[in-house]
Amino acid sequence: MLSKRFHGAALMAAVTLTAVVGCGEDPLASACCTEFKVGADLSGVDFGVDASIKGQFNAFAQASADLSGAASGALDGVTGACKGMAQVGGANATADEPADPGARVKFWCDLAVAKIQASFQAQGGASAALNIQVTPAECKASFKAEANCQASCQVDASCDASAKPPTCEGGKLEVSCEGGCEGEANASIACEGGCTGTCEGSCTAEGGVAVDCEGKCEGTCTAKAGASDGGAQADGSCKGECNGTCTASATAPKVECKGTCKGSCSAKCEAKAGATVKCDGKCSGKAEPLSCKGGELKAQCEVNAECGGNCSASASAKAECTPPKLDIAFSASAQGSASGEAALMVEAIRLYLPEILLVFQARGKAFVDLTGKVVASGSATLDPGKLGLKGAACLGAIVPVVVQAGANVTAAFEASGKVAGQFSL
Repeated sequence: MLSKRFHGAALMAAVTLTAVVGCGEDPLASACCTEFKVGADLSGVDFGVDASIKGQFNAFAQASADLSGAASGALDGVTGACKGMAQVGGANATADEPADPGARVKFWCDLAVAKIQASFQAQGGASAALNIQVTPAECKASFKAEANCQASCQVDASCDASAKPPTCEGGKLEVSCEGGCEGEANASIACEGGCTGTCEGSCTAEGGVAVDCEGKCEGTCTAKAGASDGGAQADGSCKGECNGTCTASATAPKVECKGTCKGSCSAKCEAKAGATVKCDGKCSGKAEPLSCKGGELKAQCEVNAECGGNCSASASAKAECTPPKLDIAFSASAQGSASGEAALMVEAIRLYLPEILLVFQARGKAFVDLTGKVVASGSATLDPGKLGLKGAACLGAIVPVVVQAGANVTAAFEASGKVAGQFSL
């Protein structure tokens, strides 16, 4: 349990916090820590510690700030999603929610589970009633942020971090490419640029030339020449040509993108008019690393283990994640007996379950582990003799914050798991 994991760290924090008692009354503010702020960029902050541990302390502080901000976001996201499910059809409108954030997420997710079970009781439960196909969430960790952080953690100052940048282990490195980008063995690649093959995702028209579209058109949708059933459809979708941005429906055939593709390209991703492209294949020109998709950034230069771990924690916390996509349908046996309440719940699931799965499947457990490692790095590896008065005060201010972050993300992970457990995923 989290309380056991962080017990020692919390005790250390309680002792260290004596350095900040009466901080507001200190005219010199030497024992205060006003520099640490959750979610802030702390790269230029001087915490007053010895130069030999400056990089390590700043990585610890940054990871704590980033994880704390991400944990609060995860907690709020799951709480809001569960509340939305729990109140479907006007249910639980007058429910008296707890003030404590951890208790509040449990409260709403328990009500959401009860509402889901009641909605599909006649169909044998949500698992029996619904067929749910999930396209998993995808997270991209910032290459530049971690590379800069790891450079401050280097053990061997002679190693050139720019010549030996971090690698993306277990995932794909997304780059900004000045030439063209191709996949290995004719595999499709992620592409944001011109695509010489077919594009799966969105395609944006250029130079006034409309693009083939079967899906959502952000622009003007017209029928193709000679087509009798094209143009804007009754459900708001487009079937024909889009002068704007077309995002293909899940069942639409892959088409040639005559503009800019953003998604998956079956051939080569090419830069247009001297611009660069974003891709995750082999670049034929100059490439600048951008992010690591679905993997972990590893330093090639030797770095302090705890400091490097904090850099990875910070990068994970700040990773940009695309929520999972759901394809939901009533099973054949349950469709005929579906009630109005069940239909409303299906729409609520479609709307709110991605946020819950983002935490349960992509962020939650990893964040719980990361917060524990960050706390341990602060309590076990920072030499008290090198902290200085301000550094000691900041250590005492930071540790309780990241301990609370661990409690927050644990509460979000456990509550989201209860809701996710209602479905066959």
